[in-house]
Amino acid sequence: MISAVSASSGGISTALQSYATAAEGVAAIGTSLPAAAQIDLSATALQLIGSKADVGLNTAILKSSLETDRKVLDILA
Repeated sequence: MISAVSASSGGISTALQSYATAAEGVAAIGTSLPAAAQIDLSATALQLIGSKADVGLNTAILKSSLETDRKVLDILA
C-alpha cells in the first residue's frame, strides 16, 4: 500500500504544479486586457479543470489507500 500512497501523493503534486502553471498563464495576461479576439483562454481553462479533477482523483485514491491500511492494521492488532 505504500506504493499507492506514494503514487497518489506524486499525482497530487503534479496536478498542483499543472494548476499553478495554468494560473500563472491567466495572471500573465495582466489587468490591461487586449481585445477579446486576441485572447483564447480555452486551453488554460481546460488545464485548470483537468488539474482540479486530477487533484480530486488522487485525493480519493490516497484516502482509500490510507483507509485500507488502517483496516489491515486493525485486523492485525
